[in-house]
Amino acid sequence: MPPPTMEQQPTPPTAPEAAPVHRPPPRNVPTLTEMVAADAERHSAQADAAPASPPAPATLPDASDLLALLGPDLDRQISEAIGRVLHEQLLGLNGRVQKAVAEVVREAVATAHTRGAHVSDVGKNP
Repeated sequence: MPPPTMEQQPTPPTAPEAAPVHRPPPRNVPTLTEMVAADAERHSAQADAAPASPPAPATLPDASDLLALLGPDLDRQISEAIGRVLHEQLLGLNGRVQKAVAEVVREAVATAHTRGAHVSDVGKNP
């Protein structure tokens, strides 16, 4: 079947036809005004039957006690971590410094060589 031409296509609906039709909600979907007693009773019974959360430890260690226990080992671990990071950074910095110094030396040698080409007598000041 060929596609419809402009004359055969239906016209868009007018405003009264385009208004949505209000339908009642489906019967199996509760509305805000309905009370679902069976569900509420079942949930409260399950909540009562559920065991309480495990009891909290009798005493939590004090912050100063915890620091006294972890202090020396924690200090060592922090120092090692900082040392590793600084070592990695210095290795990268060393490479960048060497490249920068080499570039400056190359430029200085090239400049001196260019100036030397213009001066015929090495003993004279430019």
